[in-house]
Amino acid sequence: MKTARQLSIAILLLFFVTASFGSYHMITDPTGNSLGLPFYLLNGSVFTNYYAVGWILLFTVALFSGLVSLLVIRKNWYYSIFIMIQGVIVCMFVFIEWLLLGETFIIQYVFLILGMALIGLGALQNQRKIAVDSEKAAHPQLQPRSHHHKHRKQK
Repeated sequence: MKTARQLSIAILLLFFVTASFGSYHMITDPTGNSLGLPFYLLNGSVFTNYYAVGWILLFTVALFSGLVSLLVIRKNWYYSIFIMIQGVIVCMFVFIEWLLLGETFIIQYVFLILGMALIGLGALQNQRKIAVDSEKAAHPQLQPRSHHHKHRKQK
């Protein structure tokens, strides 16, 4: 399971870095010129510039990916659920982009594939956790006993 956790962290950190970069440029340059985004992509959408899109990207993908990365690193008991949630958020973000823009770009396919990978990795880790927890519940006598250091001086 260590490999699945490491792969999850790598994908989440990739999302954190790329979405932070993109959202920063969208917020500081709402025209999209700094990212090479043509302004005509927003025609027919609810957005008049990339400013609001940048904030949405920052909170939903960048910062949430960073938060989920920390949960995975700290091995919180619920981290696998959040990996799957982030995968769903990324996939939804890409689908909404497709609907609003009417065009597709290679980076969207990459994000979509990585989002689906997060969903799969989260599910895999969640199933593993369920199996380990049920095994512990079924065989409590096999639990490791605490190791008391009898050789240490008692105060």
